[in-house]
Amino acid sequence: MSGTDVLIHSPYIIEDESGDPYFTYSKGFVFDQNWIVWMTYRLKQAPPKNISSIIRMMNVSDGETQVIATSPSSDHQYMFDTPFSAEEGRVVWSENSMIFLYDRTTGKEKSLTTDESRGDPRLYRQNRNPIITSDRIIWIGDQVYPSTRSEIALLNLTSQNRQLVFSGPGKIGTLSADGSHIVWSDERNEPGGGDIYLFDLDRNEEIPLCTARDLQHYPRISGEYVVWEDLREGKPAIYLYNLTSKTEQRISGDNLLTLASMPYIAGNYVAWTQYDVHDRTREKSRTIAIYRINTGERELFLQGTRPLTLLDLKENRLLYYRSEGKSLQEGYVHLFVIDTMEESLATTQPAPVTGQENLPREATHQRSPAPSQSAPVCVAVPLAAACIAFFIWSRTAYPSTGP
Repeated sequence: MSGTDVLIHSPYIIEDESGDPYFTYSKGFVFDQNWIVWMTYRLKQAPPKNISSIIRMMNVSDGETQVIATSPSSDHQYMFDTPFSAEEGRVVWSENSMIFLYDRTTGKEKSLTTDESRGDPRLYRQNRNPIITSDRIIWIGDQVYPSTRSEIALLNLTSQNRQLVFSGPGKIGTLSADGSHIVWSDERNEPGGGDIYLFDLDRNEEIPLCTARDLQHYPRISGEYVVWEDLREGKPAIYLYNLTSKTEQRISGDNLLTLASMPYIAGNYVAWTQYDVHDRTREKSRTIAIYRINTGERELFLQGTRPLTLLDLKENRLLYYRSEGKSLQEGYVHLFVIDTMEESLATTQPAPVTGQENLPREATHQRSPAPSQSAPVCVAVPLAAACIAFFIWSRTAYPSTGP
């Protein structure tokens, strides 16, 4: 697979607080335009012990990093929850059942929910898993008394109107949304498993997309396509659903010895992490598979021999980390921009998938050298590599309308 690969961040080297007496790690990475958002968790191991978490935002082009929120602080007393969601400079997250929004344009943060219980447990909701799409913020609210129910709430940032989209008896796993469509995993039919449901906000209609046996979870939606991880055959596989044709297909191949999990979808691309079922090593020989919807091609994304883990996918940009010869907790985050110059834009329907994997091809990339252990938390992207990545992205996101 051709494209440009750029080393952009060393997540486990935290300024002057690396190593003893601190134990640190990072999680919750999301990509938004030219920015990366993530959380740093820090545990001071030497007495007096304390725990803190910091939400950071970094500009990919120049390595500029800023702190969005810190806990504990005057504004936050509890650890931040992942996952995060980011779009057009706005970031949402949850903390102790509260939903927060940060706007990079104004540099301000505000709470979107309040403690409405006022001593009445019937009004209390455990709010979690917020996502932002356009001018809407959507999240899950778990009712814990008098019976366990899950709800989906929506806040319109323009009108400030809030509505209850869905309420049901089953636990909701994760959410995803695009435009007027919301998808989620739901345990109403299988308490030990889960199914995939969709809600159409324009039609005010709930639609079951997949109620196959066993577990279907981690759904994500982009345009007219929904992907999820599926265990109907005992091993995790990736399925793609076409909302127009109302058909589904397995896109991770028919090899039951390959385990595929945690899919992401953006436009014409689906990506997921996979490894061999017989791999008993701690880190496993994980790699990333990429599927093109318009051609049906499935290809392995290889960057050397180190294990890879997919973090996010936006347009044709892949955010991932690799161990660089160290443990995954000491790994490095990369941005890979897929070269789309030669792709055909005419085909819009997914091609049929065969059970055979395409031959893996080594990615063509430009990569800056890995930083040493003494490097600071933010490793600025070399100017040349950043320009190449931005040029390829801009040609994809804003194609020329001229002859």
